[in-house]
Amino acid sequence: MQVCKFRFNKNLSREQIEEKIAFAVIAAECTFGQAKVRLNAAYLAADNKVVIDVSSPVGEHIAEVFTGLLIKEYGENSFTVERVRHEGDQGIKGNL
Repeated sequence: MQVCKFRFNKNLSREQIEEKIAFAVIAAECTFGQAKVRLNAAYLAADNKVVIDVSSPVGEHIAEVFTGLLIKEYGENSFTVERVRHEGDQGIKGNL
């Protein structure tokens, strides 16, 4: 499994983070279709952190759109993102 871990340098509300993820998911649905997104998309948002599963093209797309939205609205220095490859299959819950 591959994930992208986002950490925010400034305090963003859960609503602000969820709004950007929702836009990214909608963009993925427009590109890949709702069924494919439902089957392949996974993310977790908690305490100024987000983890997005980027093991599929759907997840890659969601992470790319989410990153673009964050840069546009909050600036490049407002967050860090790290790509992590996990050999074990702990799922997203174990990656925050």
